[in-house]
Amino acid sequence: MTKRLAITAITMFAIMMGISTIAPAMADKATAPGHNKIDICHFDDEELQYVLISIPEKAVKAHEKNHDMDIIPAPDDGCPVIEPESVDTDGDGLTDDEEIVLGTDPLVADTDSDGLSDGAEVNTYGTDPLNSDTDGGGISDGQEVNVDGTDPLDALDDLVIITP
Repeated sequence: MTKRLAITAITMFAIMMGISTIAPAMADKATAPGHNKIDICHFDDEELQYVLISIPEKAVKAHEKNHDMDIIPAPDDGCPVIEPESVDTDGDGLTDDEEIVLGTDPLVADTDSDGLSDGAEVNTYGTDPLNSDTDGGGISDGQEVNVDGTDPLDALDDLVIITP
């Protein structure tokens, strides 16, 4: 048996990101009029990592077309399971989740503004996406890679030797 619960987009986002949950008791008490009404299916303690909801098929198709997540039907009880996929909002090659763990900005492709994307720094060059001059040699990582052709992990190659 399912119960109805009004849920806002912000609440749903918080639930999918693991910031919030819906207790089965909430589903037993809440009802709201209008198109914001969804069915919350009962789930046990082992299933708390998922939010089980019943959504009209037309809404599912529209949602999947416009959002980066899949709504997968659960065969046991007919309630779909919403599983958010990894999203890379700034397109830098790191998922937003990875950026949160690393401390970089998921909305800015180059957090330290050195000319290398956060993803390139982590996945290609091994440089620090939070430090524009990883080797501390005085030249930014981006200039070393993109202009000078030097190693952004070697401070000694940042030295300029002028011979008379």
